[in-house]
Amino acid sequence: MAGNPFHYGTPAEGVHFAGREAELAALLGRVRTGVNVVVVSPRRYGKTSLLLRAEEQLHGEDAAVIHANVLRSRDLASFASQLATQAYRAPGGRWHRARQAIPEFLKRLRASPTVTFEGEHPRFSFDASLRAPDADDLIADVYGVLGEIAARRPATLVLDEFQDIIELGAHLPRLFKALADAHPKVSLVLAGSRRHLMEQLVSAPSAALYNMAEPITLGPLPEDVIAAHLRARAAAGRKPMSEAVARLIVGLAGPAPNDIQRLAYETYDTAGTTIDEGAVYAGLTGAVAHDAPTYAERYEALSPGQRRVLSALAEEPTEQPGGAAFLARTGLANPSSVKKTIDVLRAAELVANRDKAVVVADPFLAAWLRG
Repeated sequence: MAGNPFHYGTPAEGVHFAGREAELAALLGRVRTGVNVVVVSPRRYGKTSLLLRAEEQLHGEDAAVIHANVLRSRDLASFASQLATQAYRAPGGRWHRARQAIPEFLKRLRASPTVTFEGEHPRFSFDASLRAPDADDLIADVYGVLGEIAARRPATLVLDEFQDIIELGAHLPRLFKALADAHPKVSLVLAGSRRHLMEQLVSAPSAALYNMAEPITLGPLPEDVIAAHLRARAAAGRKPMSEAVARLIVGLAGPAPNDIQRLAYETYDTAGTTIDEGAVYAGLTGAVAHDAPTYAERYEALSPGQRRVLSALAEEPTEQPGGAAFLARTGLANPSSVKKTIDVLRAAELVANRDKAVVVADPFLAAWLRG
């Protein structure tokens, strides 16, 4: 029997990437012509998968791509290290992959890194005490490298989870705006998974990066697209499923593609030679059981009112959280109390707005709450 043909938890690549043809074409078209882009989607909707798919195609075209994950940068020094290391490896630079050219590359940087090697590839790192002005110089130097390359081929700087850039420095959005203006042929791609924070940085009229990037927003994949993908992967794993079963998985776990893939993965492991409805519900039970300790810990950390609201939403999402019926279900005093509670739960990414209704964001947590 083949291994499990479904994948979740990390970006979907290769055969696991599904749909997003329009979004991929839009992103590639803009990057190739030096247009700045902001990509926004909720978590688990495939934002990073889309970025990596685009970057894979751009690498095949010999474009210069620098990709940094802001969320994974513990400080300015680690962020600077990502940028410098990838700038050296980017196609189009005179030093590209030439070990003897490292001194020439270092002359381009006003901040001095430590150089180590991963096989033949150099890695540039900076001390944690790197000062903000020196980090700003390094960022500008890397942008300058891309600016020179962009005269000959497409060049892009991709900053994933950009909403966390403020944690590295409140001034950085203004710096990136200035650099984007100074190097108009470089495509700056800013991607984020927390819409309200991205709006504060990019979309609001008062934002430092206002009106400098074209938006691409990821919503749910069409049900027929993701259902067809599930059926194709199940067939590849030699455990076929019907159209009805595929749509059942989408209905129980949707709309986030990662959650759908997770339920499909659990279902595949549970199923016999064919994936049927019983296997889907058994897979859902298994998925909930795996994370039950984590769910219990998060639930216990909530206030009594927050618990009641979360449980009520798990039982039945609502389009009128301030209405009398929902107040009665939660025991809260007034609509203002409900709004404050939902705002806290939304900030913790426990609830979300979907199709005009407030829902529990994680379908497996919702199933756990329903017992």
